[in-house]
Amino acid sequence: MPSIWTENDGRAEHAVNAKLPIRLRLSIWFFAIFAGATLALLSACLWMVHRSIVELETNELEQRVRSVERLLDSRPPNEPLAAQQRALSVYDVTHGGKWLQVIDQDGNWLYRSKSVVTVYPTLALPQELHSNSGTFEYSASSGHVRGLIEPITVHGRSYAVQTGLSLNKTLVILGDFHRQLLVLTPLVLLLAGSAGYFMSRKALSPVAAITAEAQRISDKNLSNRLPALETRDELAAMSATLNQMLDRIEAGYRSIREFTANAAHELRTPVSLICTETEVSLAFQRTAEEYRDTCEHIQRESMRMGKLIETLLALARADAGAEIMRMEKFDLNDIVGDAAKRWSSQFQKASITFTACATSEATNVVGDRAALKRLLDILIENAWRYTPKGGAITLSVTRDQREATLAVSDTGVGISADDLPRIFDRFYRVGRPQNGEHRGSGLGLALAQWIAEKHDTTITVESNLGHGSRFSVEFGGSGDTYFRETVLVGKNIKTERVV
Repeated sequence: MPSIWTENDGRAEHAVNAKLPIRLRLSIWFFAIFAGATLALLSACLWMVHRSIVELETNELEQRVRSVERLLDSRPPNEPLAAQQRALSVYDVTHGGKWLQVIDQDGNWLYRSKSVVTVYPTLALPQELHSNSGTFEYSASSGHVRGLIEPITVHGRSYAVQTGLSLNKTLVILGDFHRQLLVLTPLVLLLAGSAGYFMSRKALSPVAAITAEAQRISDKNLSNRLPALETRDELAAMSATLNQMLDRIEAGYRSIREFTANAAHELRTPVSLICTETEVSLAFQRTAEEYRDTCEHIQRESMRMGKLIETLLALARADAGAEIMRMEKFDLNDIVGDAAKRWSSQFQKASITFTACATSEATNVVGDRAALKRLLDILIENAWRYTPKGGAITLSVTRDQREATLAVSDTGVGISADDLPRIFDRFYRVGRPQNGEHRGSGLGLALAQWIAEKHDTTITVESNLGHGSRFSVEFGGSGDTYFRETVLVGKNIKTERVV
């Protein structure tokens, strides 16, 4: 019956392999390969020895036929049969006379060896034989014989020659060779097993070194790295990959520690101020106006602390993958208009010219409306903090056939080339703000970048120190570019259409 492989067979084989250590499995594979190659080599050697012996014996038999042919050729053409028989009778037995028979085309025997007559009492006439009858084997009283029957033609007459060669010595040689192979084969298999075990240990020694070093690495010594292998093979690639993973783990661990320390420091300041204000207010009798000032101060610090906590929670949820984006299709112009309303009073107080530019037609994108509003507020707040009195801030939405762009530009203090690569790092703050009582937490841009990444885009920054900055976010979109521009200067609002 044909064998049928089933999925259960594959699972069973996988289960057996899973139970065997990889070193043992490698040893078995190496042993199987070496043993298979060795047995194939021994079989090939045995076959080649047999073939060589058969070729030598065949050549020897053909030489004996040629000797008989030369002997007959050396006689006169019309020599009588009796003379030919006498010539062959003196044929030296060392040349094969013991296994020789010669018959002519008329059926006359020129020579017959007694040892052959008992086995082959008759011999085909030369005209009945093919040009080359080939060799054969038979058993005689003295042992095995390899024979050859071949027709020859001498002086116009045809003869059939049968000659033979004893195989006794050949069988003895082959027997000795077989016995030597039987003794040698177990030794070779033992050598193959030892070589397989040695090679498996040699192949896995880098893995053992990597494992030992990896076991020594903990949160106390994350700067340690696995040994770098110079072999340029799979193990070297694995070691390099693990080192890269350790780099990321160390960076993440360091980021968490810095995040925790910075968060604690940022929260400690407003808490300390609130406690101090409360203790001072309770220590002495105060007027109602003084109590009101204290409560307002505590309220501002509480709002600041609440905003910081909200941002920290948002980043923590983002890191944990728990922040859910509710994607929907909406018009970017809507959040631009909402932002203009929310920030108008703030810019009026700071004497900053604010311009909000939206497209005359809908610029629809797919995204989380609340998250993008938060991103926009972060960019606007950043521009407000670092734009001095009399400066200008522009909020714009543009679109073309390929994409829509949301941008916030300002004429503020700008960002230096050294600070520019790090502005999206958490708790990283640049310079002293021009507006607001506090420098901020340094978390806004990090949160804004995360929101942008969740919308498959990124925040592009262009800035020159002393000449302002431009933050832009690109979304997929299409359409012609028509703008509706709203300019806010002080308390006057002017709207105009630009094509």
